[in-house]
Amino acid sequence: MSDLETDTATQEINAAKASPWPPDMRDQIWSDRLLLRFKMKKDMKVYRSFLEGVVMDDINAPTSNSNIEEVDKRDAIPILHNFCTNELSPKELRQLFQLPRSELIEILNSKYKICGAYGVVFCTVSEQVVNSKVTGYGIDARHSPGDDNSEEIFEKELKYKKVGPGFCLDITTQQDDDGDDIVNEEVLNIFLQRMVSLAGPTLLNRAPKTSHQNDDNGSDSDKDGSDGAEEEDEPNIPSFRSDRRVIRLFIARYWADRLIEKYDQKRKIDGPVGDEEVVQ
Repeated sequence: MSDLETDTATQEINAAKASPWPPDMRDQIWSDRLLLRFKMKKDMKVYRSFLEGVVMDDINAPTSNSNIEEVDKRDAIPILHNFCTNELSPKELRQLFQLPRSELIEILNSKYKICGAYGVVFCTVSEQVVNSKVTGYGIDARHSPGDDNSEEIFEKELKYKKVGPGFCLDITTQQDDDGDDIVNEEVLNIFLQRMVSLAGPTLLNRAPKTSHQNDDNGSDSDKDGSDGAEEEDEPNIPSFRSDRRVIRLFIARYWADRLIEKYDQKRKIDGPVGDEEVVQ
């Protein structure tokens, strides 16, 4: 159960057993859900390494460049903010923070090699994320008092536009009547805070624990994830709150990957890139 990173593991198992799916399908969905999160946990080191490298390579960083143990990943935020606002145009930044809905299932299939029944669940849950404004669900993100709340803020800021970019952030605003765009620095900082959280220490935050075992106090797998009222009233009914959180994590990682690619191209960290361009 450690791969599920949950503090309501028993409830999740009971909810899965109570689902209307045939046993073979239910077991396959459960197995693929575990496998996906296990693979995603392994990816966290990529973001950690990048952020530490950004800090250590910057001569103006407040952290010592000689000892990686002293590096604070959060010191990468102003460096990346400066990169986004000074080395990328508002148009480039706006195009970077877009994600067609179809790309989600493509990432699940091609990068994580997960298809089948869980792929169907994943597509269905993505519909909930697309229509988050009309579903009536509350905020899916979890965090304990004093913990990082970047997931929750990112969830509130995430937009979906059926005509045009799909998932996006309002990363630019119009400056004047001429239509010149400027960077929305508040939204940019929201994303950069979320990007730092991608490096861990956990895949997704846990909620504060309560005295009631049946309370909805899980982390990234809360009984498959549902809204709080449903979980308290019917704790063994499968829901998909945790899957919605994973989908938003997919989105944040997709944009982080594109920003890393842009940064590496500009800095030539990995050598010349040649004529290859980032797909817009």
